[in-house]
This record gives sequence, C-alpha cells and structure tokens, in this order.
Amino acid sequence: MAELVAFREDRLGFRFTLHDKAVLGRSSDCDLILFDRSASRRHAEISKIGENYFIADLESTNGTLLNDLPVTLQTKLKPFDCVKIGQEIFIFDPLLDVITGPAPAAIILNSLTETQQNIVSRPASDSAASLTGDQANLLAALNHVLCVIPETDVVPTIVNFMVEHLGATSTSLLWPGAATGLRQISFISYPEGKRLLLSQVPYRRVTELGEALLWPRIVTELDFSAGNRHVAQLDQPCVMAPLYGKDPRHLGLLYMENSQRGLEESDLSFLAALGQLISPFLLNLLLSASKEEERRTAEDSGDRLTDIASRDDKVRIVFSTASHVSQNHEPIFITGEPGTNKTSLARHIHLQSAQKNGRFIKVTLSDLPPAQMDRILFGQEGAADENQVGLMSLADNGTIFLRHIEYLTANAQRNVLMALEEGLIYPIGSHHARNVAVRFISASSSNLLEKVESGTFREDLYARLTKINLALPPLRETRYDIETLANEFVAKAARDLGLPFNGVDPSAMECLRAYPWPGNISELRAECAVLAQFSQSGHVVMDNLPAHLRFASEVFRHSEVESGSLLAEAERLCLFKALSCHLGDVETAAGVLSLTPEDVIIKCRAYGVDPMDYQGESLTVIRPNPGQTSLPADDL
Repeated sequence: MAELVAFREDRLGFRFTLHDKAVLGRSSDCDLILFDRSASRRHAEISKIGENYFIADLESTNGTLLNDLPVTLQTKLKPFDCVKIGQEIFIFDPLLDVITGPAPAAIILNSLTETQQNIVSRPASDSAASLTGDQANLLAALNHVLCVIPETDVVPTIVNFMVEHLGATSTSLLWPGAATGLRQISFISYPEGKRLLLSQVPYRRVTELGEALLWPRIVTELDFSAGNRHVAQLDQPCVMAPLYGKDPRHLGLLYMENSQRGLEESDLSFLAALGQLISPFLLNLLLSASKEEERRTAEDSGDRLTDIASRDDKVRIVFSTASHVSQNHEPIFITGEPGTNKTSLARHIHLQSAQKNGRFIKVTLSDLPPAQMDRILFGQEGAADENQVGLMSLADNGTIFLRHIEYLTANAQRNVLMALEEGLIYPIGSHHARNVAVRFISASSSNLLEKVESGTFREDLYARLTKINLALPPLRETRYDIETLANEFVAKAARDLGLPFNGVDPSAMECLRAYPWPGNISELRAECAVLAQFSQSGHVVMDNLPAHLRFASEVFRHSEVESGSLLAEAERLCLFKALSCHLGDVETAAGVLSLTPEDVIIKCRAYGVDPMDYQGESLTVIRPNPGQTSLPADDL
C-alpha cells in the first residue's frame, strides 16, 4: 500500500497508509484529520484507481498544491510527489523511515545507490579483542566515571568522551527503546539540533545483524521538489556500531563522523566497544527517569478486582466483549456509575491485548492541576531540573487509561487528539515530536455527550475516543455477585490485618444483597474492610453490620416476602428491634428504617406485629429468636 509521510519539521514521523479512498480535512469524520486551521473541513481526497492513486481538491477554501501547482480535478500521484494543504506538507511514497525522539529526527533513506568498495565490517561482539592497550585503558576510565557521576551527567559525559578521544565532529544515538523491538528513538545528537541522514543498508546491517561498520560515504542533504527526491552524499567515512537495550534481539545504533581526519579500523573497534560499554548506563538512565512517575501513578492493590468469575450475564458479556475488542488498537471508552471498577475492566483489556508486555498507566485526570496537566501527560524539556518524562512516554508500547476524561483541559484535548491520530506528542519546551504507540482507554462517570454539546469537550476527540463503548452495570443490578465479592474483600482485608476470617453469616449476606450500594464495588470493598476489623472470631454476623446496611430501605421495600426466607427473618428482626428501641412509636421507627409510617404498618401486619405491644417497654432490645445478639439503641 502507498503512504503519505508528513515532511514539515514539527510533524516528521507521522505516516498515513492509503487504502481505496481517503478524505483529508479538519472534520472529525475525515480519514486523515489535519490540525491546520487554513485547511477546510473536507479539503482533499485521494482515491485508488487500478494500481494508481489520484488526488483531487474538494472545493476547499485555500486550495491543494501538488509539487507547488494547484490541483483541481483528479491528478495522478507518483513517488516523491509533494502535497501541500495550508502549512501541512506530505510526501507521497518517499521511500524513507523517520525515527523521532528527544533528539532531532533521524531519517533512514531507502533505495540509495551504494558503493561496495572500502566498506569495513566486523561483528561488534569481537571489538574488545582488537583494542589497543591505550583504548582499553580509556574505556576502563570512562566506565569508572559513569559509575560514580549522577545519572543526569551520563549523556554529556559520553558525548564529551567521543569528542575528546575519537575526534567526533558529529554523533547520533538511536536507542532501542520500543518494547516490540520494531523501532528506535532518536536519543542524542551532536552538535545539538543536527539531524542524522543515513542509508537503509548500513542501518539494517547494524541494527539487524549486529555489525560494526566503517562506511565510506555520508548523506549530507535531503529534499523533495518538483516530484523528485534530491539526496547529496559526500565521500567521507563514518563509523557505526550497535547499542543494546533490554531485549538482546533489539539493537540501536551509535553513529559518528570526524570531518577533521579520516577514520580507520581502530576507530571502528573503539566505537563498537564503546557501544557495549555505555548501553547499560543508558538503559539505567532511561528507566530511572520514569521511576518517580511510576511511583506516583502506581496502582494501589486495593484498586485491583481479583479474577473472580462473575455469575451475572451482564458482567460476563461486558468482559467477553472487552476480550474481543482488545485485539485491535482502537480506543475504548468505558462508562458506568462511580465505583463500578472501570479500572479493573481497563486492566483486563490491557492484559488481553498485544500491548500486554508494555506498561499499564492509570491517570485520574480529576486529580491533576489543570495548569500542570500538559506537563504531567506529555513531559517537559528544558534545564536539568525542569525535565520530566510524561505519562504518555511511560505508556509507549503499552496502555494509558484516562479516568474522568471530561476533566481534560482544552489544550490537553488537542494534544491527546494528535497522539491518537498521528502517534506524536510534543513535550513542553520541545520543538521536536516524539513518536508514541499507545493504546488509549478512557472512562467517564458523567454524560460526556453533554460536555460536547455545551462546547467544553471537542467533538472530534469524542468521536475518536468512543468508537468502542463498554458499559459496566451497577452492583445493584448484579446482586448475585455480591456474595462472592464480599467474601473475597473481607478475606483480603482480614489477611492484611492478620485476623481470621470464617465467612459471612447468611442473614448478614441477605442484608448485603438487599442494600442498593450507591457506591457500587468501591463502597462494598470499603465496607468489607470495616467488617474484617469488627467481626467476632472472624465470622461476620448481622449485628456486625453498620446501621445503614442492617436497616437499608431496600430490605423493607418488598410488600411480599417469602415466608421462612432469610430475608424475611432479617426484616422481622430489624422491625422488632426498631419498635422495641423506640417504644412502639411507628413514625420514629419508620425514620430509622428509612420507610414511611405506612410501610411500617404494612410490615407489621405481614408479621402479625402490633406496635402497641411495645409501648411502655424499657429500652432493652427484644430478642424474638433465642441466641440472637441484642442491638444497642444507639446503633439504630
């Protein structure tokens, strides 16, 4: 399939694969969404006819340019053609790959004519054997320095070493930063701001075969104009060697030029050994940069819903659907009342997906200060004390779960949309895009469509986030899961406290099932933690339940109760206690039980109870069944 590759400096790295037809414009229903305000909502269209692709303007306001000439009717596209829409620049099939990162983008050029003369190569793993005594001593000294300096000084120390001891006038480092092993990031460049232009042949020999290379030519210029690709090369040698990330099969690349003198085989061995030496330090640097954010966003074990098989068909259907849609890379939107454990569903999707080996980053947007949201999500570059790795970067090749998505600020909404559409993010203070491959899962407990209609949430972002919608039912609609969840939650809380747990009494469980649980699973988990603390001998009985659970109105709403059932027994006991404690005062008892006086009278008739029998009694609680524990009046 053909591709469009963004060639504007701040968009380098974005690729769009063309199928049979693609509409380009600012509207959210376009196949390729443009962020340039000078573009029309539906600006241009690219269609495949036979084996060729054609572009046509859709009567846009500012027109479409192909190789600087206006396009009106369908015009055939050929490799290296330049398409301009406003300030947007795209190259059709440019035969290049772009590697983005903290450093300026590195461009890997395909289909260059390569000379096979004066190429020196050797396995990088054999480099140490070819070192001179002085070179080995220099590397040993560098290793000592890297072991004792602060991590923030690692990169400048490496660059200074290459300048001083290898005479480097230009160097670049492509780090094997992707968990999938499919791409690198452009990590450092020297001089600052210099872009690496490199032929694909040596690039692959280093990153796929692990060779160290002395290459006879360097690429100095790349440009596209008049439908042609212009590449300038210079007969000047450069050296390249592999770098080693977490996965030994995935290699990066260390590149160096010296324009002051010719490079030799001894330089090749030195650079290859240097690549082996510095790789662990660079890996530690990148991992430690994210430690603070990982700590701050680490999941509390209390948020984890255990892998309990639900007995309710509604929940089973949701999780089954989630497993199915997790196999693609589309964003997923989760709705449900607060406390329905949307985080558990999001984590389930992550663990079922192709991104399961990457990180799962949960972000509660309602907790983030609006002024700091872009910095926290997308990172910041600047002085050493200002640098921060953004959560989007931490989630690269994994999943980011955005809770309370309605709290995204306007600027953050724009940047999230760009990350969704183009796979690019811009840290604060940086003019260079970073490539990220992130699975987006978002959630909201409010009506997000109302935010769209009120203009506080972008319609195009809403359309992208909600392509797949999963709705979790409230706990009151899945009552038969309450027993399993309650036992699990109380058991876990008891284990954490070092206390025994011997189960929940059936009458207490009936009250738990009858309660409406407005806070859903989160509320149930919190209540179970309290029950674990106050249950006697580890066995939870009804008298261990707080008053709002024992006397929940839902327990008494039923006009017909099956005789002899546990629910009937619970109703009868609570009714007796309420009337006894309040001397048969129907209105006061009704208030305690969150019922109307009429409801209490109906219940009294159902159980053959006469409130007059309790008038004049003391505050001692009546025990209708021997062995039941009395309830202090203060608990009602």
